[in-house]
Amino acid sequence: MRGRLTAIILTILLPTMTLAQDLHSRSKKAIAFYEQARELDHAGNWYRSLDLLFMSLAKDNSFDEAILLTHQVLIKRGQFSRADSLYRKLETKVEPEFRNRMLLDGAFYNYSEGNYQRASDLKNQIEGEVKAIDHRLYELVKSSIDYAVKEKQNLRNVEFMELPYPLNNHPQQYFPSISGNDMLVFTTRKKGGRGDENIFFSSWQEGEWTKPMSVSANINTDRNEGTATISADGRTLVFTGCNKPGGVGSCDLYISNRQEGDWTKPRLLSEAINTMHWESQPSLSQDGRQLYFVSKRPDGAGGQDIWWSRKSGDKWMEAVNLGPGINTSFDDCSPYIHPDGKTLFFASRGRVGFGGYDLYTATRTSQEAWTQPQNLGYPINTHRNQVGYTISNDGWAYYSDNDSDRQTKLYRFKMPPDLLPESPLFSLSGTVVDSVSGKALSAEVIVANIATDSTQLITQSEGLTGDFKLLMNKDESAYLYVKRKGYLLFRVDMKSLYATENQANIRLKPLKVGDKVILKNILFQFNSASLDQKASKELELAASFIQENPEVTVEIAGHTDDQGDDAYNLKLSKSRAASVYEYFLKKGVPKENLVFTGYGESRPVVAGSDPNSASLNRRIELIITSINE
Repeated sequence: MRGRLTAIILTILLPTMTLAQDLHSRSKKAIAFYEQARELDHAGNWYRSLDLLFMSLAKDNSFDEAILLTHQVLIKRGQFSRADSLYRKLETKVEPEFRNRMLLDGAFYNYSEGNYQRASDLKNQIEGEVKAIDHRLYELVKSSIDYAVKEKQNLRNVEFMELPYPLNNHPQQYFPSISGNDMLVFTTRKKGGRGDENIFFSSWQEGEWTKPMSVSANINTDRNEGTATISADGRTLVFTGCNKPGGVGSCDLYISNRQEGDWTKPRLLSEAINTMHWESQPSLSQDGRQLYFVSKRPDGAGGQDIWWSRKSGDKWMEAVNLGPGINTSFDDCSPYIHPDGKTLFFASRGRVGFGGYDLYTATRTSQEAWTQPQNLGYPINTHRNQVGYTISNDGWAYYSDNDSDRQTKLYRFKMPPDLLPESPLFSLSGTVVDSVSGKALSAEVIVANIATDSTQLITQSEGLTGDFKLLMNKDESAYLYVKRKGYLLFRVDMKSLYATENQANIRLKPLKVGDKVILKNILFQFNSASLDQKASKELELAASFIQENPEVTVEIAGHTDDQGDDAYNLKLSKSRAASVYEYFLKKGVPKENLVFTGYGESRPVVAGSDPNSASLNRRIELIITSINE
C-alpha cells in the first residue's frame, strides 16, 4: 500500500523523547500524571494519555516535558490545529530546545501530510539545539523538506489510471508483477485485509485483461501466499509464504516453475536466501537467475534491507547485501530489477524525498557498485508511501493504491522515458521443434556474449508448445544457442534475428552419425595452438553438449586456411584440435567420448584466399563419429 497513518509515521520517525533524569517541574502530582501519560503513550493509548497530560499541566503549566508530550500526542491523534494552538499558547513557557522540538514535530507532521511550505516555515524558525532528536534523522528531515518544496515545482507529466474490469474485483489486490508476455501476477486478500492472501493472475489478450484466476492449486493454500514475482519469460515464480509448515522464518521465499501448463509444487528456497528472520518482496531478473528481495536479518545496514542472490547451475549463491549504495540505516524495500539486468527500482524512507517511502532508481556499474540513486520525482512520489512497483516491456509502471473507499486497487502509469534505461530492449519469441517430426520440444535456450565471454540469459522452451520468449538488450556480439539431450547443438548469430520480426523458429536435428557443429567462435593466438581467453564460452557450451549426450563419440577436427606451408598447417591444425581436446577433459568430458585430429588446409568450406574466406576456413569442427545405442 502507498499510504500509512501520519500518526504511525510520526511515532516511528520522530519518537517521543526519552525521560530525563531531572524533570522540569517541582510538582510531584504533575510529575506523577506525566509519567503515567508517558507509559500510555508508549503503549499507543493517545486518548487516556492526553487526559493525564492535561491533568499534569493543570498542576504546572510550565512543565517542559509535559508540554512537549502533549504537543506530540495531539499530533499523533491527527489534531495538529490543537497542537499548534498549544504551541502558540505555551511557547514562551518552555526552554528553547523544547520549543525547537515542538517546531520540528510540527514541521515533520506537515511534511508527512504534503504541506511542504508550511513544514518549511516551521522548520526555518528552529534556532539552536533540538531536544532529544537523532541528528542524522534531523538532517534528513530538514533536507527532505527543502527538497520537497523545490522539486514539487518540477511536475512530471504523468497520468495515473485504474486498471479496468475484470481486474480490481477483489476487496484487496496489491504488489503486481508483470512478465514479458503480459501476464500480470498479484496478491489478493478478502475480508478487508484480514483474510487469507492468495496469488492471482490475469493476461493481456486481444486488447483486454482476462478474468483474474488463482495462479495454481499447487501454490495457493489456506496459509498466506503473496508478494510474488514472475520472470520475464513467464516460467519462474518466486513468492512469499508466511507461517507455512517447514518454513524457517516468519515469512520465507518459495520458488515454482511452469511445466506442462501448470506450476510445480513450490520449493522452499535454500538457507542461502531464507533465514530465521523475515524475507519478502522478491524480484526476479528476466531469465529467473538473479533474485532481489527484502530481509530484516540483523546483519544489514538497518531496518529492512535489499539483498540479492544469483543462480549458478541449479544452486542459488549466498545472498549479498546491496550495500550502502542502495541500503540506508532506515527501511529500504520493494526492489524491481528491470529486464536489462542492471537497472534497479526500489523504495526507501532513508533518503531525501517527498515523505514516507519514495521510489528511486539506480544502475549497477559493477558487481558491488551502483550509480547514485535518483528520486523518480513528483507526482510519482508524494507524501504517501510508494512501494510495490513493476514495469512492463513497453514502459508501463504497475502499482497498487487505496481508493476513497479504502479498497486497495491496481493502477498503472506510463513511466517517463528519461527514467527508463537508454538501451532499447529486444523481444524475441520462438518455438523449438524436432526437425524430423515437427514435435514441440522442451529445450534450454541460451544467449551468450562471445566478446565478453558471458552468458546473458537462459530460459526453457515449453514442452507442450515448444514456445519460448526472450527479452534482452540488443547485443551485436551475442549468439543464441539451443540444447537438448539427443539433439545436435544449435547456434545462430543474434544479428541475423534482429530483422526477423521478433520470431525465431528453431528446428533441432536428432543426433546421427556424420552430423557436425562448426565452432566459429573458437579463437587462437596468432600462429599458435594456445586458446584465446575469449574462446571459452562457446567451448563451455560445446563441452556441456557432449556431457549431456554420453552415448556419442565426437571427433574434434582442426582446420586452417591455405596461407603458409602445407606441412606446417597440418601440424598447427592438429595442435589446435589437441588444445580443444585438453579443454574438454578439464571440463569433465570423458576421454572415451573424444578423438581429435587435424586436416590442415585440405578441407576448406569456401574457395578463395581473401581474408573472409580464410576466416571461414580456420575452424574447429565437432563431428559425431558414432552413437552407442
